[in-house]
Amino acid sequence: MTEKELKTTDQTGIEAGLALQQVRQAEERARQLVEETRTRTAPELVRQAGEETEELRKKILTEARKQAEKLRKEIVERARAEAEDLSRQTEAEKAEILRKAEDSFKEAVEKTVARLLEIMESRKV
Repeated sequence: MTEKELKTTDQTGIEAGLALQQVRQAEERARQLVEETRTRTAPELVRQAGEETEELRKKILTEARKQAEKLRKEIVERARAEAEDLSRQTEAEKAEILRKAEDSFKEAVEKTVARLLEIMESRKV
């Protein structure tokens, strides 16, 4: 081998060594970046997931409260309507009972008056 070829080979070997060293440094830097990203990103993702979960929980609770309030209003309205119906029925029954009682009272008074008259007439003699 000539001196020129040896220099070229040595130069190529040095360049290859430098290139290999640069590749190793780049790989190490890439590993560091990956690790740094992992350590920074994971907590950030957890924080974001927590925030999104809290927002979703609040939205679900709000919707559940709205539905519960709507259901409560429906139940109250239905109970109010039933109470009004019962009140009307009770008033109708009360009026019927009072009418019958009045009729019975008149009949009882008439019978009592007739009996008293009979008793009074029987004592006159």
